[in-house]
Amino acid sequence: MDIKEFIKERNEAFFSLDKDKIIAYCKKHNAEIPEDEVVFWAGVRYAILGISSSTNDQREEARHWLISNGFNP
Repeated sequence: MDIKEFIKERNEAFFSLDKDKIIAYCKKHNAEIPEDEVVFWAGVRYAILGISSSTNDQREEARHWLISNGFNP
């Protein structure tokens, strides 16, 4: 898999906010999946903040979710 395809696949998974899609992506790439639901979604939001191609709306939603759930963005 080349880097462009990897990035496209990653973005599609995380930007979808679809838990099943994100878990499938993580399993495919042997990434650890937190058992705790809140920690899982916090990780997703932190990932979105770290993706340079995320939109301002996506970043704002991620920051809002993190703050609302007691995390520091």
